[in-house]
Amino acid sequence: MSSPLFERTVTALMQEQVICEISDEDLYNYLMMPDSQEAVNRFLGQINRTLRLTSAQDAFVCAYLDISRPETKEAVRQQFKEVANHLEAFVHFLRLVMTLESGDRPVQPGDKVSEGNLLDRITAAPALEAKLRSLVEKKIFQTKRSDAAGQLRSVLGSFEKMGYLKSIGTSGSVYRATGRWSWLYDVMTFIQAHEGIAQDEESGPEQLRLG
Repeated sequence: MSSPLFERTVTALMQEQVICEISDEDLYNYLMMPDSQEAVNRFLGQINRTLRLTSAQDAFVCAYLDISRPETKEAVRQQFKEVANHLEAFVHFLRLVMTLESGDRPVQPGDKVSEGNLLDRITAAPALEAKLRSLVEKKIFQTKRSDAAGQLRSVLGSFEKMGYLKSIGTSGSVYRATGRWSWLYDVMTFIQAHEGIAQDEESGPEQLRLG
């Protein structure tokens, strides 16, 4: 008889969720046990899937075992193309956060993201408010709010819905970055190495650079 944790884990993986210590600590700890990994992989292997870690080794994802079949190739291509549609918006957000934090690295899993701290820095510099306005013009972040507070809340809320951020505390304005960022960076690396997968999209190599 399967365990509740096994069922929850397999269901999450099949729904293309990224499992990490931040997104779901119970499922992450379950997958950290070799016996659990074996059980999950035994099940996934029956449907041409396998359990994999991101290149940063901090999150688990579900991947295809064999992509030689035409229908599988097309499914993989569509997954990457969907991400490619929004990569330019993601990169703009990462550049904005790096500017606000005066850092030289993008958001990493486990990072604390405070809406209040970001807003204070944005409203102190007209150029940064302009960057935020440009960001919410992207389809994925579009909002009717014209104020910086509302625009930033919309952007962070979108990332939370997509699984990149998880709200912590009771205020609803402080987040932790999840392992989905590691997954995104793997996808960005893949797309840059295989430009043809996004040849019909706006996001080319120039748009994907963070520097």
